[in-house]
Amino acid sequence: MADPKVDDLRLPAAVIARIVKDALPSNAAVSKEAKTALARAAAVFILNVTTAANEHADGNKRKTISASDIYYAIKVLDCEQLEKPLQEAVEAWKVGKSAKAEEAKKRRAEKKANDVRDIEDM
Repeated sequence: MADPKVDDLRLPAAVIARIVKDALPSNAAVSKEAKTALARAAAVFILNVTTAANEHADGNKRKTISASDIYYAIKVLDCEQLEKPLQEAVEAWKVGKSAKAEEAKKRRAEKKANDVRDIEDM
């Protein structure tokens, strides 16, 4: 019988389809069963990485998994080839998050300045 945790982790079919489409040549065809198998394999991988990262965090007397725990888990699971792309993706995410925060800060400052002008015009 399948692991209930894997069944609980259902990745969105549209996301899996988009990743598969982007990874393969445009003339490649992928069956529905293959996409399902990929989704299940990704779910199993996520569970394995999460379990290893959680064990590492527990060993360091922490309850929260950090990025360093994930990098450790990637190494423990013999997936070192994923570490650099993962670090690059995390860095890109941080840069994007910082840019969004800065943009929101600018919008709030502009709104506040506009509100002050509106009050002064009264």
